[in-house]
Amino acid sequence: MIIRPAEPRDDAVLLGIEAVAGQGDRIRLIGDRDSFFSRARQFEDTILLVGENESTGLLHGVVAASVLRLRIGGRERLGAYMFDLRSNPETSKGLSRAMFLIWKGLEDRLLEHGVEFIYGLIKEDNSRSYSIATRMGASPRGEKHFFTFPVFRRMRVAREVRTTSQVDATKEHLAAARHYDGPYQMWPVMDDFSYMQTLLDNYLVAKLECGSSSLKIWDSSRSCAYRISDMPRFFEILGAIVRGVGRAIPLPKIPAPGESLRIWSIYDIMTGPDLRHEAQALIARANNLALEHGVDYLIIAVDAGEEELQWIRRSCIMPLKYRVMVKEYSPVPELAGKTYFDPRYLG
Repeated sequence: MIIRPAEPRDDAVLLGIEAVAGQGDRIRLIGDRDSFFSRARQFEDTILLVGENESTGLLHGVVAASVLRLRIGGRERLGAYMFDLRSNPETSKGLSRAMFLIWKGLEDRLLEHGVEFIYGLIKEDNSRSYSIATRMGASPRGEKHFFTFPVFRRMRVAREVRTTSQVDATKEHLAAARHYDGPYQMWPVMDDFSYMQTLLDNYLVAKLECGSSSLKIWDSSRSCAYRISDMPRFFEILGAIVRGVGRAIPLPKIPAPGESLRIWSIYDIMTGPDLRHEAQALIARANNLALEHGVDYLIIAVDAGEEELQWIRRSCIMPLKYRVMVKEYSPVPELAGKTYFDPRYLG
């Protein structure tokens, strides 16, 4: 098998692999991208590898990782965020040898870059990916909660909220650093903000501010739509009922299997334990913006260690838990507890 960088000519095949690579054992999510490369392009330094059968030319699988400078324990370390680990079900059954060879090829290249650790997010009920990660030497170091907030009616915004649609990447990074750099691990280190400015210009819906609190909204649907390929029978029945009644009164959208969802992500929720009223106003305003733009759900990213934000769970209908999986090549003992969430992680 040949391990090589993915090329534009592979795009259609990789999208086909992605279309059947659902995440989760109970509720299976599938991302429909405009290009398989769209996620990798959100990072400046990405390695995207495929395993190709040298005789038939068929692709056995794919894996990607982006090299990032991150602050951990007050020191700058070189890590790599791993994503898009996919095997081709037409050529590989189970945890195939081919996937381990692709993984090994990625590791070799990352070590040449001087990477000290690799990490990724794995959905809590994605037993297949978790099995692959642990067999490759990774272990859980934290947990992220993604609160699924349905958008179906206007909400009352009890306080004044300021909305900014365009921001300066340098100023935003420095402002966020005052909140995250130190209390949180894996804060991204940046010198050149031109790349991030391009991403913000393309994906940022708005920055919302209320009093001393703020949040940002990231529109990942600009390059990827999500759909549920499989769900428990109970949810299928409930969805059919809701879709029928929802013609008369506003109700949350519970998609039929295969139906697309438009999603916005809320991140960088900077607030305080005594400022819940401000955070509530911000989320209400985000909901109303999403409703105006035909968005089905807001996904609100919260670290498991952010106790002051766990109240958000009461308003969501399907909390998704992801493990933060880490494999060290050099010891990084400080990598534990709360970690910063980069909106590019979920594509």
